[in-house]
Amino acid sequence: MSIALAIIFIISGFFLLMWSADLLVDNASELAGRLGISPLLVGIIIVGFGTSAPELFVSAMAALDDKGNLALGNALGSNITNIGLVLGSAALIRVLPIASSTAKVDIPMVLATGLVAVLVVIDGTLSHIDGALLLAILIAYLVWSARSSGASQHPQMTAEELVASVHEHDVLAVTHPKGKSTLTASLYTIASIVLLILASRILVLGATTIAEYFNVSELIIGLTIVAIGTSLPELAAAVAAARKGVHDMIIGNIIGSNIFNTLGVLGLTGALRSTAIDTSALWRDFPIMLTFTVVMMLLALFRRQIGRLAGGCLLAAYIGYVAFLVVASV
Repeated sequence: MSIALAIIFIISGFFLLMWSADLLVDNASELAGRLGISPLLVGIIIVGFGTSAPELFVSAMAALDDKGNLALGNALGSNITNIGLVLGSAALIRVLPIASSTAKVDIPMVLATGLVAVLVVIDGTLSHIDGALLLAILIAYLVWSARSSGASQHPQMTAEELVASVHEHDVLAVTHPKGKSTLTASLYTIASIVLLILASRILVLGATTIAEYFNVSELIIGLTIVAIGTSLPELAAAVAAARKGVHDMIIGNIIGSNIFNTLGVLGLTGALRSTAIDTSALWRDFPIMLTFTVVMMLLALFRRQIGRLAGGCLLAAYIGYVAFLVVASV
């Protein structure tokens, strides 16, 4: 494959990936409501697939193609991008206050999941058992999260009302015609999954071609091109939310996305194929991810906000990290 075609594959793959992910969340949520599935499970669907569907499908396809380090780079890079680029950019637009419960519970949970991920791969391998363990922790977290937040705040809310509430507070929600029949919603859901798989394969093929052409490791491509591309929806949502003053949504999206990337994306990668971890990820990228997370946690605990200066520092640190990766890979 030529380099020009690889670039076309990457760009088209990103666009198709984002559109089909949005389509999946909308229709899976509506289908769940029509089938009478509990609001708890609908909430889990929205939290799980709504935050990291692009990263999940891309990493799954990479793992199946025996490109485990591309999947690893995607997960780690997306987490670093979420804090450095997304949170930093949003804080430059507007100071982001952080609730006490978020600072004391949710953000430390992000750090805890990161430490768990380090412990399971410290031996240099992301095995099937490691992947299953991470997925089990994710399921437990999603159930706990949905019960403690959604159920307590909306005890009488139906599944369809919960979905409508999510769309009402989603500043970037793409509206689709409502009132679909169960069959139509089912077909749309299946079609969106097929499109996600297709988009992920196109993207992985383009990314691996570029890695081979420039003799760059799959890990680096995952940390940069793929991670930035799959994080663009979070960036767009954060910028829009900052302008509208919807602070909680910005922090909440980053927390949910990072936890799902660490447990879900890495977990599925290991479950699908045991992967020998690139050693540079252990001494460079995992520590960088944890450092960004610790900085976010300290700002939340002691400042109760992320101001413009802190946002600028996060963004500058992220740019420096990406620049280092690019220079080191040349």
